Amino acid sequence: MAEKITVELCMGSSCFARGNSEVLQAIENYMSENDLAGRIELVGHLCLGRCKDGPNIKIDGTDYSGLTPDEAVAIIAKALEV
Repeated sequence: MAEKITVELCMGSSCFARGNSEVLQAIENYMSENDLAGRIELVGHLCLGRCKDGPNIKIDGTDYSGLTPDEAVAIIAKALEV
């Protein structure tokens, strides 16, 4: 089980408009509902450099593009083995 993971979200206008605002909300809700604030480091970036592929997110060093909020939460849950 991972002690702590890092979740990095692109907060640039392109990714935010393509759905990262909803991904962020889903992750924050998941963290709150499962008391995971101490196990997930949530980091925002102005750009992750792949605007045309967005929304972009990096979970524990692995890049993902085009995830839905549910897909992002599922990957985080698996990484944490919650």
